[in-house]
Amino acid sequence: MENQQLQKTPLYNICREAGARFAPFAGWGLPLQFSGILQEVEAVREKAGLFDVSHMGELEVTGREATLFLNKMFTNDVEKIGEHRILYTLLCFPDGGTLDDLLVYKFSPEHFMLVVNAVNTTAVFQFLKAQAGAFQVEVTDRSTAFALLALQGPAAAPLIGKILSPAVPALKPFRFQTFFWQEQPLLISRTGYTGEDGFEIYIPPAHAEAFWRTLMEAGKEEGLLPAGLGARDVLRQEAGLPLYGQELSSRISPVQAGLESFIAWEKTGFSGEQALRNERQDPLTPKRIGLVSARAAIPRPGFNVYWDERLIGKITSGTYSPTLQKAIGMALVNPIPPAGTIVQLEIRGKFQPAEVVALPFYKRKR
Repeated sequence: MENQQLQKTPLYNICREAGARFAPFAGWGLPLQFSGILQEVEAVREKAGLFDVSHMGELEVTGREATLFLNKMFTNDVEKIGEHRILYTLLCFPDGGTLDDLLVYKFSPEHFMLVVNAVNTTAVFQFLKAQAGAFQVEVTDRSTAFALLALQGPAAAPLIGKILSPAVPALKPFRFQTFFWQEQPLLISRTGYTGEDGFEIYIPPAHAEAFWRTLMEAGKEEGLLPAGLGARDVLRQEAGLPLYGQELSSRISPVQAGLESFIAWEKTGFSGEQALRNERQDPLTPKRIGLVSARAAIPRPGFNVYWDERLIGKITSGTYSPTLQKAIGMALVNPIPPAGTIVQLEIRGKFQPAEVVALPFYKRKR
């Protein structure tokens, strides 16, 4: 963990102080777990968890043609969202493979912030810069301007309201606003990657530790725990959310990943459009499915999936779900078995049954 090549977030020291075990991820040394993955998952599902996700990239796109430019880049329709709203979308290569899945924050038709996966920040920045020359836009990497905290769970709204303002819990999902804490601007959005209610908080790096301490102190009575990448991965799998590098990649398109609802088919000329339309029409295109199996047969990435003794695909993600008390997994397969079908997982040379189920595995209580 002392490898000097790994970048440290502004919250590295306070996470270490809190007992974090670190692991390398996308060139960063990030907290893998604090008290333990199972306890942290339970905290997020029942109370609240606080994550350091400062490794995420933030790119700013400004200029008279910013909306036009982003609409030509992304699968979803940037023109349709109002100011201070957030859009989930994908950026594809011309062949339909995924360069990244990301969030678009719209300040105005001429000012946007893109929140991209850490592993793809440089690639997305370079891709957009290369395409920007034909438009009146400026693309700037603003990643070092922010530390990013994710406060997730049913207690997140009352907790953040207690610290800041009742206006924060009043934010609707996929909306954002700037608030102030000790005269410091905080950009806060009602978003997350856990399947629970929650907020993501963009804060100047120099003030991130103090805000983390304030949240943890205020959240003691609510059962707030610091949480790491391990819990985050279990939570996102329970919620059926894709992870870049597993359910999405340069070889796995949004169509294959089951994300067609985030492709605005009514618009034309966006990056990868024709390839995605071709895949949509091709019956041989593999698709993402959900699987549930016994705890002794946890699906792991790369495991083969068989249906009627025929190899139909491979597992992309899998884990034990403490919330559901079952093993869960996602796979990319063709043909696509209907929900309720029993398929076979090849695990260490033996076959174990798994049931095809609809995604997501878990939906939060409303």
